[in-house]
Formats: sequence, C-alpha cells, structure tokens
Amino acid sequence: MKYLISVVCALSFCAAAFAAAPSQASIERLLSVTEVEKLLGTMYQQMEGMMKAGMDQALRGKTLPPEAQKLAETLRAKLMANMKQELGWDAMKDLYIQVYAESFTQEEIDGLIAFYESPAGRAFVAKMPIVMQKSMTMMQSRMGPIMQNMQRSLQEAIQEVQAVKAAPEQADAPKPKA
Repeated sequence: MKYLISVVCALSFCAAAFAAAPSQASIERLLSVTEVEKLLGTMYQQMEGMMKAGMDQALRGKTLPPEAQKLAETLRAKLMANMKQELGWDAMKDLYIQVYAESFTQEEIDGLIAFYESPAGRAFVAKMPIVMQKSMTMMQSRMGPIMQNMQRSLQEAIQEVQAVKAAPEQADAPKPKA
C-alpha cells in the first residue's frame, strides 16, 4: 500500500514538473483578450497627467518666464516620449510573452483565456481602465500630504545638520572677557 501511494505521489510530481509550456500563440491570444496593449496606453496617459500635475504643483506660486515654462513643457514631453518608446507595446510585447511563458502552463493560459472571453472576464477587462484611473486619482490625493510630510522632515533634518555644524564653531569662538 505504501508503495502504491509513493508511486502515485511520484507520478503526480512528475506530471506537475512536466506540465506543458504555453505556446507563444496562446500567450498572444491572452494578451489580446486582456487588452494589455490598450491598458498600457491608458497607463501612459495617466502617468503623463500625473507628471504634469507634479510639475504644476512644484511650480505652484512661482512665476516662470515664458521661456522657462516652454522648457519645462518640452522636458515633460521628451520624458514621456522616451518612456513610451522604451516601455511601449512594441518594446515590451516580447518581455510579456517571456514572463507569461515562464510563469504559466498551457492549461493555465487556456483557463485564463476562457475566463477573459467570458462575460465576467470581458467586464473585468472593460472596467480595468476605470479602476486604474480611480486608483491613480486616489493615490494622487494621498501623495500630496505624504510629499508635504517628506518635505517638512527634510527641512527639519537640514536644520538639525546646520545646528550641529554651527555648534563646534560656537565652541571654538573666543569667549568675551569679563
């Protein structure tokens, strides 16, 4: 009996170890039904909005000459263009395929495709950009106070360092004669 259980366990482990690797075509189909390319495009638009909002917040209350405003806008546009080129779908597709191939079996990919082609899966895919947008908006509202706290902590640390630097200078200064 123990021998039979051992054989069954060994066969189970072997079957799991030799599960079929997913085909590139099935991974591409999964990436298509999950609209990963479209989701990446939405993500870049949101990141661009966040970058613009961050630059606006950093410059709030400051009047920049038109040339400086134009340079800031040009820099933002260049950064986004570079990010889209380096992290765009054309550059990332093969990486997605590799990660999925290393992470999932063919059976799992087939199950995911079945889910994403179901009504619930299609609803999930259709609503994910809205979920991401709302999440990013909520994160932005939380980041403002976090950034303010970080700036305040940085200012306090700078003041502490300046106080420590000033202390030895005051100790070395000649004492007034009485």
